Amino acid sequence: MNWKIVLAAGAILSFSTMHAQAADGPPQLRQDSDNRWMTEGRFQRIPNAEQIERYRRAAERGDAPAQFKMALMYDRGQGMPQDYAEAVRWYRKAAEQGFVDAQYNLGSMYDSGVGVPQEYAEAVIWYRKAAEQGHANAQNNLGAKYGKGQGVPHSHAEAYVWLSIAAMSGNEGAIRGRDFAASRLSPGDLSAAQQRVANLYEEIQQRKAGE
Repeated sequence: MNWKIVLAAGAILSFSTMHAQAADGPPQLRQDSDNRWMTEGRFQRIPNAEQIERYRRAAERGDAPAQFKMALMYDRGQGMPQDYAEAVRWYRKAAEQGFVDAQYNLGSMYDSGVGVPQEYAEAVIWYRKAAEQGHANAQNNLGAKYGKGQGVPHSHAEAYVWLSIAAMSGNEGAIRGRDFAASRLSPGDLSAAQQRVANLYEEIQQRKAGE
């Protein structure tokens, strides 16, 4: 089973940033001919200089959504010169405030080594934070990390748990990896993992409902 394929598959469904391997360079945000970008599941027009300055002031005051927007613009070189290190800096500020898309994107920066040294363990930390908030692609990527043993001990059981939750959260790309992980578990281990999936998924849904 190629866990790299599993990891990449979930990114196709994401409207947040997901980086490719550093050697290939990160992909651009989806754009249409009307100069808009896709983020948080909807198109948003790329801001002009005045709007960027307002975002910057808000970001410097500690506004997490504005920090995330600053990170995206630096990440993509849209509205300002591309600067991955600055993108990481703003992603981190928003991520540390619990902004889930920033947590996921910061994890992907560490995962691919863009703007920071590649560190799978650090990627896992941020994927987990986003996954526990219900981010389906972070759940997928966390499961794939367990399947590959990158940044965490290799575990088919943990891969099954997180890939199952990702699939339940709407990430269809997680299904193949989930089924592969299930095929590597004994009936007893699979039953235990399925019970953990049910409990953890319920915890995540309750956490989301309480936000």
